[in-house]
Amino acid sequence: MSIKIFQDNIFPRHVSDLMNLMHMVVFNGTDGEENWDTYLTQKQKECVALGLAEYYQCAHCISHHLKAAHRLDKIEKKTISKNINSIILFLRIDTRTITKAEKEHWIVAWNKFANKMSIVSGDIATPHLIGLAIGIARDDDFLIELCGEEVINILKSLNIEPRAAIGELESIVIFMKAAASKNRVADKLESLFDSANSEPLSVNQ
Repeated sequence: MSIKIFQDNIFPRHVSDLMNLMHMVVFNGTDGEENWDTYLTQKQKECVALGLAEYYQCAHCISHHLKAAHRLDKIEKKTISKNINSIILFLRIDTRTITKAEKEHWIVAWNKFANKMSIVSGDIATPHLIGLAIGIARDDDFLIELCGEEVINILKSLNIEPRAAIGELESIVIFMKAAASKNRVADKLESLFDSANSEPLSVNQ
C-alpha cells in the first residue's frame, strides 16, 4: 500500500496493513477496488484529522495530516497549524468542569471564534466538525450537542445528509484515536530494544 501509517518495525505487518486499508476507506472512500459515497470534503477530513492529532499531541500524525492539508489548500503550513491549534486550544477547556456562568461565556466566545475561523477558512462547517470530533473523542455530551446541532443545521443547509456525514466523521475519530495511540509510543517501544540488543540474552538454568 502506498500510504504507510506506521513507520516502526514492532507493530505486526498484517495489522499495519489493515490500518493502512482503514486509512484509505476513511479518507478516500475506497479500498482500491470498491468505492463508497463520501459526504465530507477531503479538506474537511484532513482538518478534522489534524485537529485530533493536535488534541492527542501525536507528532507523527500532526506531520502527516499537516502535509495533507497543505497539499489540498496550498495555504502555508504555519497558517494552517496556527488556525487548527487555536481551535484545539479552545476545545481543551472541558466545560463539564466549569461553572454555569463560565460555560455561558465560553459558548458566546466559541461561537464568535468559530465564525471567525469559518471566514478565514472559507468553510462554515470545519470548526464545528472539529468540535464535534473532539466531543465524540472524549465522550463529552455538552460538546456533542452544541457542535452536533450546528453541524446538522449546516449540513442540511447544504443539502448533505447529516447522518451519513456525521457517521463519516465518527470513522475519522475512531481511526485517529487508534493511529495516535500507536504512533505516540512508537519511539518509546523502539527504545526498549536499543539496550536489549546490545546485551546477550541470558537464560536461567
